[in-house]
Amino acid sequence: MVVKPGAIRLVQLAVGVFACSAVLLTGCAERKILTGSADPQQMHAEPTVQAELVGNTAEVWFVKPGSETLDLVKVSRKLSGKDKLEAALIELLHGPTGEEEAQGLATEIPKGTILLGVRAIDDDYEIDLSRRFAASGGGASMETRMEQLKRTVVSVVGEHKVFLNVEGKRLVASSDGLEIQQPINY
Repeated sequence: MVVKPGAIRLVQLAVGVFACSAVLLTGCAERKILTGSADPQQMHAEPTVQAELVGNTAEVWFVKPGSETLDLVKVSRKLSGKDKLEAALIELLHGPTGEEEAQGLATEIPKGTILLGVRAIDDDYEIDLSRRFAASGGGASMETRMEQLKRTVVSVVGEHKVFLNVEGKRLVASSDGLEIQQPINY
């Protein structure tokens, strides 16, 4: 049997693609990829102090382009699941609904930002987002996404402190050199 060189290359390419896909999928096994279609009730975080969290709704903050600025606009979202902070963050990271987009709402948070975890630390909270959240976009963009995050978090946790990690490390500065105040909601 004679095997053509082109067929060998095709098999090598297929094996390589399969191997790369397996590695990539394995690395994402424990992460929550927010695409806008996931059910918030199916996502789980580490246990938190639920009695401390405020109500069943949250103010989720988006932006609306003005004449020369981006105005922050709140949208009330009903939260489901046991962990209210996680549910509010999921709503924020999903971005505006189609109806809200039709009304001109948008977000400065980069599409594909992943919620890696929510954790209670005594009476405070720590959230962990993927590095996409802190990706460059300019200082004004980072300030706006931090303000969206801060205002959304405050609507759920009230006076509790919330600290922001990116890929497991406390975020102290953006890639654009913007200093990040921790806790983020003070």
